[in-house]
Amino acid sequence: MRDPGPDYPIVLDQSNFNSARILTAILGGKDHYPIDETIAQKLAPNTITHALTESRRFTRRAVGYLADHHQLAQFVELGCGYPHPPNIHDIAEERTTTARTLYIDNDKLAAVHARAMMCGHGSRTAELDLTDTASVVDAITSVFDMTAPIALCLSGTAELIEDAPAMVAELTRALPVGTWLVLTHVTADIYGHQIDSAAQTLRAAGIAYHPRTHDEVAAMLTGYHLYTPGLVAPHRWRPEPLGPGRYDHATEAVRPAVWDLSAYAAIGQRQQAMP
Repeated sequence: MRDPGPDYPIVLDQSNFNSARILTAILGGKDHYPIDETIAQKLAPNTITHALTESRRFTRRAVGYLADHHQLAQFVELGCGYPHPPNIHDIAEERTTTARTLYIDNDKLAAVHARAMMCGHGSRTAELDLTDTASVVDAITSVFDMTAPIALCLSGTAELIEDAPAMVAELTRALPVGTWLVLTHVTADIYGHQIDSAAQTLRAAGIAYHPRTHDEVAAMLTGYHLYTPGLVAPHRWRPEPLGPGRYDHATEAVRPAVWDLSAYAAIGQRQQAMP
């Protein structure tokens, strides 16, 4: 099947900040420019760096959990950004030969990187604006078997979209009962001064950033049954135990279990139709 995203000539712009490249720099990836590194370094002492890092680790665990315990083989990453292994398709394909992944991003260069680096026999890309929900649904339905469950992964992206709650609600209405949602979201509920400062830094770089409260994030999960432990800090969602006060994320660093984060995370399955 052909990728649903069109091909475009790419112009490398190293003079402007880019949210996907900044996130890559924060996560320790290589696909960023010096201008993006300046923001990542400025944010390094800020709790937002830990929140975004643990959110990504949660998403990887969530994909593995859904594949292992619910036999999911179809995953969509909304706002995939730049490759940073292990990627969603890496984790899914480790568990089943029938895994299929769709990466969606509105950044042309990110989409090209995804197409070149992340697309194997079971992966596709689409270059789309996530707020154009009709086109997003068209891309999903053109790639996947809609009689089988799919999982939408939205991590590190909703904060960049002013109308993210409306976008999620529209996708929820358009996709079938049984659809899963893997969601993370940065919040100013915890260490609010630092998160507000980080948001101001990003806005000064021309990147709109919208931390949301617990109630706002919970509302985005309306219509979904949340699996234990519900909506919690990303590192508290089913960590891999190593012993008292410790947990493991494969090759990632070990953090104390008492550590707290300015982010929420959850896995939910849609079990009712929305009005």
